[in-house]
Amino acid sequence: ADPRPPCPNVACTNEAAIRLEQTSDQSPRYASRRNGKLTKMLRSSAVQAFALAAAQMAAAAGGDHFSPVEYVNVLAGSFTKGDFFSTGNTLPLVGRPWGFNHWALQTNDGNTAWWFNGNDHEFRWIRCTHQPSPWIGDYGWFMMGPQMGGFTNNPTGFFEPRAAYVKPHMMDFTTAPDGMRIELAPTTHGAAVRVTFPARSGLDKRFCIKLGGGGGDGYDVVGRDPVQVDARTNRHSGGVGAGFEHSLRVEAVSGGATFEGHGHDCFCFGYPREATTVEIHMATSFLGKEQAITNFRKELLRGEGDHATGATPRSFSDVRLESEDEWNALLSRAKVTPSTKDGPTPAAAARDVTIFYTGLYRALTFPRRLDEPGANGPVHWSPYGGRRGPAPGTLVTDNGFWDTFRTVYPLLALLYPDHLAWIVEGWLTAFKEGGWIPKWASPGYRNSMVGTYGDVVIAEAVVKGVLPDSEKQTAWAALKKDAYDEAPPGGSVGKVGLGHYDRYGYIPNDVGVSDCVSRTIDFAHADWATANAAEALGQSQDAAKLRRRATGAVEHLFDSSTGLMRPKSRDGRFVARFPTTRWGDGYTEGSAWHHSFPPFDVELLARLHGGKDKLRAKILQMVAEPSTFESGGYGQTIHEMREMRALAMGQYGHNNQPCHHVLWLLALAGYPDDANRLIREVIDRGYGVDFYAGDEDNGEMGAWFVLAAAGLFSVSPASEDYVVGAPLFDRLSINGVPGRPPFEVIAHRARRGDVSVEK
Repeated sequence: ADPRPPCPNVACTNEAAIRLEQTSDQSPRYASRRNGKLTKMLRSSAVQAFALAAAQMAAAAGGDHFSPVEYVNVLAGSFTKGDFFSTGNTLPLVGRPWGFNHWALQTNDGNTAWWFNGNDHEFRWIRCTHQPSPWIGDYGWFMMGPQMGGFTNNPTGFFEPRAAYVKPHMMDFTTAPDGMRIELAPTTHGAAVRVTFPARSGLDKRFCIKLGGGGGDGYDVVGRDPVQVDARTNRHSGGVGAGFEHSLRVEAVSGGATFEGHGHDCFCFGYPREATTVEIHMATSFLGKEQAITNFRKELLRGEGDHATGATPRSFSDVRLESEDEWNALLSRAKVTPSTKDGPTPAAAARDVTIFYTGLYRALTFPRRLDEPGANGPVHWSPYGGRRGPAPGTLVTDNGFWDTFRTVYPLLALLYPDHLAWIVEGWLTAFKEGGWIPKWASPGYRNSMVGTYGDVVIAEAVVKGVLPDSEKQTAWAALKKDAYDEAPPGGSVGKVGLGHYDRYGYIPNDVGVSDCVSRTIDFAHADWATANAAEALGQSQDAAKLRRRATGAVEHLFDSSTGLMRPKSRDGRFVARFPTTRWGDGYTEGSAWHHSFPPFDVELLARLHGGKDKLRAKILQMVAEPSTFESGGYGQTIHEMREMRALAMGQYGHNNQPCHHVLWLLALAGYPDDANRLIREVIDRGYGVDFYAGDEDNGEMGAWFVLAAAGLFSVSPASEDYVVGAPLFDRLSINGVPGRPPFEVIAHRARRGDVSVEK
């Protein structure tokens, strides 16, 4: 979003047949659903998003403006059994951007982390969830939904998820056999629910809340007219610290409800048999019931105070439109014009736009903000350090840096630097309260994945000028600790094996530290990023030391006989047996092919290969090799192996993050046509309106598509550089970024398939 070329390096410029232009219109414009006839005609969430996008593009061409939230397909990635073969492992999350809570459909008994599948046709509950990944699990969850007839603790309705209207800002669907219509619109810390029961029915009607099943579950009736309940649950999957509790204030705001208790963990609002439309409001908190009440008053009542002081409930439509407007304001910072020249049908163009805005939505879903409104600014519950009571400031969570540092944070730096500032401050709060930058947080420290890629995110905020001056001292303290301090036992923080890495220049394969090659390369990338931040912060000696350590690690493990990074023992000898397609045994979720192209020093990598032409040849070999694998150290076929094979692009595995920068290295090596051709192949083969090539992972896979479609990619995020590639769209406009002028990427070409860049 700067009028200068996006990359100052010679290798990054002169590589795109695009023109960068400034425009004067900074106002994001979109049509709300309240005015859109097309949305009333097409109300589906999955494949029908195709038709909706095509229709809206036609309307836009005729002079009407569309709402970008309508392009989003929240069901994308949810249609396979993700622990066997993942096409996303996603949930259909409804909430506010970076939401405190998410709300999702539950289609089975919820006994595993895979409690929704887009191919299921049973509706069990709407679930309040904080699950960032099925591999991590949920915390603080509870379920809710309407019932007719006798009460049941395990209700089952029937519906088609693809026929439901489920978007980032709301859900709206009808269940059989009773024909109950259920609508939900989220607030920042709660939700408004509207249920429409059949008008003519002799059955009892109720709306029930089922708590998560923790040992501390319970509820208290605190009002009768209207019925108000304060509830709590402490169910979790780890990482919460002592005294964890999720508090809930829920109110039956209409319909003449009475209270029904059903054991210690389930309660209902009962309605007269002639009731039709009823509304239920709720707000939650991790700080206790008084904060839940505060959140309820601020977000779901009109006026000051509560009912006793004259405050009245907000209407469901009010909450829904506020949610829609918040999403549209952010999504419309990027507006795309698809190519319809000589090539794709309107449906194909709609495909590109649907995947683009779905990816952008995913990138704005995590990390989760944990702050709540306090008397003097935001406050939060902390899972770190055993602190009780509210802590000042913003805290964020539910993010795995091994995945997201590669694309989510560079995208935020490009489109949402104003939000990235408080997000990074939230991660620094975690450091201040817990003593370390998280590697995976949900909600506190979790032992998952390797490397300290949170370093890259914080370094990127420093280098790109996003981080406020007031936080720079804390940022350097956090980066320095990860760079030099031994990790404590447990593996959830710090560089595990740092002593070996520092002594040998790499992690040997015979010192008892797993994933030795991946850890070494991951540590080197963090060193290089920290060196850039150190230089920007005036720490020149540390910058030089860490840069030497980073380049030395790459040099140590590069095997010139194979052109790949290879495990090495303490005495400096490479392992003798080295099947290049063998997974594990030094490599995290991959083989040597996936962990041999560190992106932070392309000149070094080219020199090790014997020249940029040799580096090009190796990357092209990677794509041309058979898509075979050996399970190796994993001892079984894991889902990532199957997904890599299914992509049919050789050993290139777009299903997993370590490969996501590799094709862009071709452009940096001076071969942009190769890069653009293969990147377009990934765009067309690795993404669809309802699938991803593998786990979507906290917005990372979606953010990759957005950046690739823009023709701007950050292979080394802790630098100011974005590599220029061939844009997918004829025009991409970036508007509404505070403090930045409008920015456009315009591609002049005959057809969508033209990716050869002339200038």
